[in-house]
Amino acid sequence: MVLECELKYLEVNLNDLSERLHNAGGESSGRYFESNIVFDYPDRSLKEAGVLLRLREKKGEAVLTVKKPPETDVPSSLKVFEEIESVVEDFDTVKRALEAVGFRVAFAYEKVREKWRFMDCVICLDHLPYGDFVEIEGTEETVHACAKAIDIGDHPTSKSTYHALNLEYRSANGMEMNESFVFAEEDRRRFKEQFRKD
Repeated sequence: MVLECELKYLEVNLNDLSERLHNAGGESSGRYFESNIVFDYPDRSLKEAGVLLRLREKKGEAVLTVKKPPETDVPSSLKVFEEIESVVEDFDTVKRALEAVGFRVAFAYEKVREKWRFMDCVICLDHLPYGDFVEIEGTEETVHACAKAIDIGDHPTSKSTYHALNLEYRSANGMEMNESFVFAEEDRRRFKEQFRKD
């Protein structure tokens, strides 16, 4: 069982943080655009069980992921879940296969991500259609130490998913409830073109 432990940091200037990570000797794998489709049964029983079944496309690669709560409770200030993940050969084929056995697309989401490695942590600088966030993945000790070292330790944090944060944002801003959060077509084309060149 592989456990992933992470915490989201809010209200962070991503450009400033990227520069700080560079100056501190962090290792970046670059920025890229990614699109995600989340599947569920028609009765949304996976959501009810806290299980995520996701098909992601990034940098020309398709990845199938299952995230689920750990079998035993893990007390932590971080979000903790079991993750099962594998690269798959063809995004569209896997999508059709999942739909053929009864899964349906529950919602879609997109983001621009810049991934770093620093102080034994993975740090993701995420630009979403409704805001900017930083995810730090590591252990209880390394996540908080890393956040302090890159000067975001005093920022608000969240253990919520991006899906839940999207709904909170829409509710707070009087917007129509929509589980999907994707960029406008013009922005999507711009991001894809930008990262095709980089």
